[in-house]
Amino acid sequence: MAGQSDLIKKAAEGALEEIKKCAPEEYTRLAAGTDIKDKILKAAEATAKETLLLAEEFAGQPNAIAERIAKHLPDDRVKLIQGGLNIPTFRIEIVKKDDGKHWLEFTRDGKEFLPADELVSRFDVDWGITLQYTSILIEAILLVMSAVGIPISLSAYVIKKTVNEAAASIRSKASSKLRLALDDFVGAWDAAASNPSKKAQALFDVIKESYSATGIIWNIIQSLCSNMEWYEWMETSAKVTAMIIAAINTDGAPLIAEISLIILSAEDFAKKIANVTQLCDIKKAM
Repeated sequence: MAGQSDLIKKAAEGALEEIKKCAPEEYTRLAAGTDIKDKILKAAEATAKETLLLAEEFAGQPNAIAERIAKHLPDDRVKLIQGGLNIPTFRIEIVKKDDGKHWLEFTRDGKEFLPADELVSRFDVDWGITLQYTSILIEAILLVMSAVGIPISLSAYVIKKTVNEAAASIRSKASSKLRLALDDFVGAWDAAASNPSKKAQALFDVIKESYSATGIIWNIIQSLCSNMEWYEWMETSAKVTAMIIAAINTDGAPLIAEISLIILSAEDFAKKIANVTQLCDIKKAM
């Protein structure tokens, strides 16, 4: 159990370090209020402990996932996980017009989310791929938020703000490794065919790489939680970070199991990956 205690401490302290690094002003406020800091630290520790418990449960090949998760989590938490990839960001439809030209149409809840964009050049296609990757990454983070027990309802304004900021980060040179990881994810997803564990492993690898890409997870969470009080989104970030650290240190077992539970029924999410493949084909034909 000493090893588990060390991992819990590592995950919780790592979560606070992430706050200190990415939000120094808020961390100063946090350090000044001992009660709030203790509350956030305890929340991170509890998340890490729960993650390690699930890691032990799923140390072997995951099977009977729903029943085994239900041994450790209440029904409302299981339902939250089951809906983790059904929190919509936006949809992209690739439309070929009568003149043979391709357009991207962006919708959310059946309404226009962004203006339609004609794919005139490879630059336009690359931007479309970036936006689709952005949607994939945000929904992956929303899944982790669901996994740690944080329900969230998002307005179009909040999603648009988050998308703009995350897309800029993905396009930056600092995120080149993350962009490559997203490229690899599409290949691994397609290669996995109908194997839920392999698809889940592919998505976990993206989450892992996004954690390594300095600040992008933090920025996405901060933007998604912009309607919360500062200490609420800091606690949210601490719990998400603690779970990711604990999962990374257990070969991803708990998150891979939770993703496996829902991945094959996430049709809208799968469509996003198919879009990337189609956009790559359009780019090659230019």
